[in-house]
Amino acid sequence: MKFKRYRIADLLDEISMGPFGSNIKKECFVETGVPVLNGSNLTGIALNDDEFRYVTEEKADSLGKANAHRSDVVVTHRGTLGQISFIPETSKYERYVISQSQFRFRCNEKVLPEYLTYYFHTRKGQYDLLSNASQVGVPALARATTTFQQLEVEIPDIVEQHKIVEIFENFRKKMEINIKINNHPMGQKKEHSNLIKDHLKKRGITQTWLAKELGMSFSITNAYV
Repeated sequence: MKFKRYRIADLLDEISMGPFGSNIKKECFVETGVPVLNGSNLTGIALNDDEFRYVTEEKADSLGKANAHRSDVVVTHRGTLGQISFIPETSKYERYVISQSQFRFRCNEKVLPEYLTYYFHTRKGQYDLLSNASQVGVPALARATTTFQQLEVEIPDIVEQHKIVEIFENFRKKMEINIKINNHPMGQKKEHSNLIKDHLKKRGITQTWLAKELGMSFSITNAYV
């Protein structure tokens, strides 16, 4: 499998920071409307659709590029660093407003948003993502969108990306269903991890295979739990 090196900037159609905190005040929140994201929604590979606060359609419209849509990827740049999730085509809502602690980006035709998200959940990806982190005061990424775009990644062609993403997405979706059906408490996270590893290993997918074939130093369980 051949890989080509790109700057992140060359893989994006669009990138935008969240709104200033003063743009979403407490009185802006309503019972229903457009959901506003926070860190609890970025706990995995795909967006967690479980719990939100909302603003009106009009308020969301006024926030312009702070609106994220399906296939966009959202990154935390202040607070719980390392969080990055894509918005799947099956998301509960068509659009979301990102918070002041997040930025969002949209990929171009060279890379799948799912692939890039999985990459930034690898050890190498997390190292790169956090390379400009400041731990003084509240943890934050310095010049978040600028430094992010300067990162470099090696990716295979789009056909190979589809094959790779299909493998991981099939298992992610299956595990999400299993967890919901069985209502697993978070205390059983280790059990889920072992189950995932067993499923993948039965299909010949191991850490060594991932590193050799996909170019990823990947923690198998990070993608699912």
